[in-house]
Amino acid sequence: MARQKIINVHGHLRQGCDLAALVREWEKQGVVKFCVLALGKQWQQKGYLGNDEVLKASRQFPDIIAALGHVELGGPFRDRAEKVEQLKEQGFCGLKFISPEAPYSDERYFPFYEKAEKLKLPILFHVGIVAPHPEDRIYGVNSDFMRPYLLDRVVRCFPNLKVILGHPGEPHFQEGLTLSCTYPNVYLCPCGGGGSDFHLSKIKQALSSFPGADWSSEEENLARRYLRQFVFGTDNPPVSLWYVQSVRLLDYFQAGQETRELFFWKNAATIFGWQF
Repeated sequence: MARQKIINVHGHLRQGCDLAALVREWEKQGVVKFCVLALGKQWQQKGYLGNDEVLKASRQFPDIIAALGHVELGGPFRDRAEKVEQLKEQGFCGLKFISPEAPYSDERYFPFYEKAEKLKLPILFHVGIVAPHPEDRIYGVNSDFMRPYLLDRVVRCFPNLKVILGHPGEPHFQEGLTLSCTYPNVYLCPCGGGGSDFHLSKIKQALSSFPGADWSSEEENLARRYLRQFVFGTDNPPVSLWYVQSVRLLDYFQAGQETRELFFWKNAATIFGWQF
């Protein structure tokens, strides 16, 4: 059986990793593009790679690694909107937004969105609760600022901006599902929770239809419609783990072949304008 083609829209790297070995493993798993998301100074303290290191990795393996640049939206190192243009010029193909000091829908961030839309840079937004960090107070971190529904105003005002909801948006799953079902330029990446069975169960629960629903009908098996706007991502776990969990998710809701291809690579190719 041929390998499943995969584009990973949401992956991180840590200091000291054997990048060449990781690339070999990704290729073995069928990955044709792996988006490495840079993180800011707060999370670089935990060993995650920042913009410079992610860009270096993408230049080392340009055929498979796509660099998504981090923009500081709060804290002592907050960026100005010009940062978006700088990242584009450096070779980043998308952006990662996390931990804003105000709601994502706040007007102060509109210049960032305007530039990203103009430069055709998709934005992956962390939505929902974020892992605690000792310096959260310094950076003004508030998970309520990252509720999925806050992006409703963003996509209304910037209809050509490609948006990826990074994680299901717990505890506001339905907000993310509604956005991705309403706006054709909004996609949802279900990764998170370390790829655990517990995390997968919560996604199944959020997607499940009403008792007695006809699962062969897209009008009643609601997941079959929602899943068409999903994209594959891993966050921190290996591709092999999230591939297995993704197949389990798609099998559970009896997703067809077209939906599986959209999930594993076609939606991502559309978002970034890649041809395969």
